[in-house]
Amino acid sequence: MAEAQFFVGIHGVIANRGRILVLRRAETMPYAPGSWDLPGGHLAVGESSEECLLREIREETSLEVAIERLLGLHNMPNEPYMQALYACRLTVYRSLRLCPNEHVEARWVTPYEMEGMDLIPYLRSVLGRGMLSYIR
Repeated sequence: MAEAQFFVGIHGVIANRGRILVLRRAETMPYAPGSWDLPGGHLAVGESSEECLLREIREETSLEVAIERLLGLHNMPNEPYMQALYACRLTVYRSLRLCPNEHVEARWVTPYEMEGMDLIPYLRSVLGRGMLSYIR
Protein backbone atom coordinates (compact mmCIF):
# COMPACT_ATOMS: atom_id res chain seq x y z
CA MET A 1 0.00 0.00 0.00
CA ALA A 2 1.36 3.41 -0.93
CA GLU A 3 1.79 5.99 1.79
CA ALA A 4 -0.32 9.13 1.55
CA GLN A 5 -0.24 12.49 3.28
CA PHE A 6 -2.69 12.97 6.12
CA PHE A 7 -3.47 15.49 8.84
CA VAL A 8 -3.40 14.98 12.59
CA GLY A 9 -6.21 16.69 14.48
CA ILE A 10 -5.81 17.26 18.21
CA HIS A 11 -9.13 17.72 20.02
CA GLY A 12 -10.15 18.45 23.59
CA VAL A 13 -13.07 16.82 25.34
CA ILE A 14 -13.74 19.56 27.87
CA ALA A 15 -16.22 18.12 30.35
CA ASN A 16 -18.03 20.04 33.07
CA ARG A 17 -20.83 18.57 35.21
CA GLY A 18 -21.59 15.78 32.77
CA ARG A 19 -21.61 17.98 29.69
CA ILE A 20 -19.09 18.39 26.87
CA LEU A 21 -18.26 21.63 25.09
CA VAL A 22 -19.04 21.51 21.36
CA LEU A 23 -18.61 24.29 18.81
CA ARG A 24 -20.61 24.87 15.61
CA ARG A 25 -18.32 25.47 12.64
CA ALA A 26 -18.81 28.69 10.65
CA GLU A 27 -20.47 28.41 7.24
CA THR A 28 -17.24 29.74 5.69
CA MET A 29 -15.21 26.75 6.88
CA PRO A 30 -14.05 24.65 3.91
CA TYR A 31 -14.68 21.28 5.58
CA ALA A 32 -18.04 20.39 7.18
CA PRO A 33 -19.43 23.94 7.55
CA GLY A 34 -22.23 24.21 10.10
CA SER A 35 -21.30 20.93 11.81
CA TRP A 36 -20.67 20.60 15.52
CA ASP A 37 -17.09 19.84 16.50
CA LEU A 38 -14.83 19.62 19.54
CA PRO A 39 -12.34 22.41 20.17
CA GLY A 40 -9.01 21.68 18.56
CA GLY A 41 -7.14 21.78 15.31
CA HIS A 42 -4.30 20.47 13.20
CA LEU A 43 -0.93 19.67 14.64
CA ALA A 44 1.78 21.97 13.26
CA VAL A 45 5.35 20.92 12.50
CA GLY A 46 7.55 21.39 15.58
CA GLU A 47 4.60 21.45 17.99
CA SER A 48 3.75 18.80 20.58
CA SER A 49 0.21 17.45 20.78
CA GLU A 50 -0.28 19.16 24.13
CA GLU A 51 1.04 22.53 22.86
CA CYS A 52 -1.27 22.29 19.86
CA LEU A 53 -4.32 21.50 21.98
CA LEU A 54 -3.75 24.27 24.52
CA ARG A 55 -3.11 26.79 21.71
CA GLU A 56 -6.17 25.77 19.71
CA ILE A 57 -8.52 25.81 22.71
CA ARG A 58 -7.25 29.25 23.74
CA GLU A 59 -7.59 30.61 20.17
CA GLU A 60 -11.04 29.13 19.58
CA THR A 61 -12.69 29.70 22.96
CA SER A 62 -10.39 31.86 25.15
CA LEU A 63 -10.64 29.11 27.80
CA GLU A 64 -7.72 27.82 29.84
CA VAL A 65 -7.69 24.07 30.41
CA ALA A 66 -5.50 21.37 31.86
CA ILE A 67 -4.97 18.22 29.86
CA GLU A 68 -5.75 15.17 31.97
CA ARG A 69 -5.10 12.21 29.66
CA LEU A 70 -5.23 10.84 26.15
CA LEU A 71 -8.62 9.26 25.52
CA GLY A 72 -7.63 7.60 22.28
CA LEU A 73 -6.87 7.87 18.60
CA HIS A 74 -9.41 7.72 15.80
CA ASN A 75 -9.09 7.68 12.06
CA MET A 76 -11.57 7.74 9.20
CA PRO A 77 -10.48 5.15 6.60
CA ASN A 78 -11.72 7.20 3.64
CA GLU A 79 -10.47 10.59 4.82
CA PRO A 80 -6.91 11.89 5.27
CA TYR A 81 -7.36 12.62 8.97
CA MET A 82 -6.41 11.07 12.27
CA GLN A 83 -7.72 12.53 15.51
CA ALA A 84 -6.20 12.38 18.97
CA LEU A 85 -8.73 13.08 21.71
CA TYR A 86 -7.68 14.33 25.13
CA ALA A 87 -9.77 14.66 28.28
CA CYS A 88 -9.47 18.23 29.59
CA ARG A 89 -10.77 20.17 32.55
CA LEU A 90 -11.30 23.88 32.96
CA THR A 91 -8.68 25.53 35.15
CA VAL A 92 -10.39 28.91 35.25
CA TYR A 93 -14.05 29.30 34.37
CA ARG A 94 -14.72 32.34 32.26
CA SER A 95 -17.08 33.29 29.49
CA LEU A 96 -16.41 31.75 26.13
CA ARG A 97 -15.20 34.03 23.38
CA LEU A 98 -15.43 32.35 19.99
CA CYS A 99 -13.24 33.03 16.97
CA PRO A 100 -16.10 33.99 14.57
CA ASN A 101 -14.34 33.01 11.36
CA GLU A 102 -14.08 29.44 12.74
CA HIS A 103 -17.06 28.91 15.07
CA VAL A 104 -20.38 30.68 15.51
CA GLU A 105 -21.98 28.92 18.48
CA ALA A 106 -21.00 26.94 21.57
CA ARG A 107 -23.04 24.54 23.67
CA TRP A 108 -22.48 22.31 26.68
CA VAL A 109 -24.24 19.02 25.86
CA THR A 110 -24.42 15.46 27.11
CA PRO A 111 -23.21 12.62 24.87
CA TYR A 112 -26.87 11.60 24.53
CA GLU A 113 -27.82 15.09 23.27
CA MET A 114 -24.95 14.92 20.79
CA GLU A 115 -26.61 11.97 19.05
CA GLY A 116 -29.30 14.30 17.62
CA MET A 117 -26.87 16.99 16.43
CA ASP A 118 -25.25 17.52 13.03
CA LEU A 119 -21.78 16.37 14.09
CA ILE A 120 -18.60 16.55 12.03
CA PRO A 121 -17.96 13.00 10.67
CA TYR A 122 -15.10 12.02 13.01
CA LEU A 123 -17.10 13.11 16.06
CA ARG A 124 -20.10 11.05 14.95
CA SER A 125 -17.77 8.02 14.70
CA VAL A 126 -16.10 8.74 18.05
CA LEU A 127 -19.50 8.99 19.71
CA GLY A 128 -20.59 5.72 18.08
CA ARG A 129 -17.44 3.96 19.28
CA GLY A 130 -18.27 4.93 22.88
CA MET A 131 -15.12 7.01 23.36
CA LEU A 132 -17.15 9.62 25.26
CA SER A 133 -19.13 7.19 27.43
CA TYR A 134 -17.05 8.04 30.50
CA ILE A 135 -18.88 11.43 30.67
CA ARG A 136 -21.76 11.15 33.14
